[in-house]
Amino acid sequence: MERSDDLIRSDVVEALSRDSRINSARITVTVENGSVLLSGDAPTLYTIHVARELAACVHGVHSVHSELGVSRPPAGPSDAAITNYAEQILRWNASISAGRIGVCVDGGVVTLDGEVDAYWKRSRAELLMLDIEGIVGVINKLAVVPDLMPQDQVIADDVKSAIERCTCMRRDSITVEVNQGLVTLTGHVPSLWSKHNTPHLVESILGVKGVIDNLVVAGRD
Repeated sequence: MERSDDLIRSDVVEALSRDSRINSARITVTVENGSVLLSGDAPTLYTIHVARELAACVHGVHSVHSELGVSRPPAGPSDAAITNYAEQILRWNASISAGRIGVCVDGGVVTLDGEVDAYWKRSRAELLMLDIEGIVGVINKLAVVPDLMPQDQVIADDVKSAIERCTCMRRDSITVEVNQGLVTLTGHVPSLWSKHNTPHLVESILGVKGVIDNLVVAGRD
């Protein structure tokens, strides 16, 4: 049975208000046919990321759209200061191997370019940028160049095993196609939370260069 938009909105508002990472008074929540719209402003991109994740976890939500923006105060850090700090953050995260990552900031928008040897490092580098003061957008141009490249079928089998092991979904509920390390996920998942998190399981699998998410929440196609 479908939950009403009013109930969904109430739960989303409560989830935001009870999370100490968010100033929920600055966020407006509207819901139409299970689709959540978040509007207002936030201090950092990380806050927007958290708000979207919290909304996606609410039962009955079929999609989350964000019109939240980050305002860049006139007295905020300069592009040069942001660049310096972003480069330090990447260097201090030793697992990323940031030596081949370039950082450019223009008007508060950060562009990451260069190479990493695993897809999860590409995602991790972008996530680290979200909580830096003064950043209003991130463009991720990092290429994934694995040191070891398994065959596509091996990658596909590993992806299916991870889905079955970590989501309690049968491996045949999702179709997995791999073409030169690019993974495409197709099929139905039981919730928006599953749709958001299933691709994350794929990121750390050896040989994955990218993920195309064609998953659909059951009953919404």
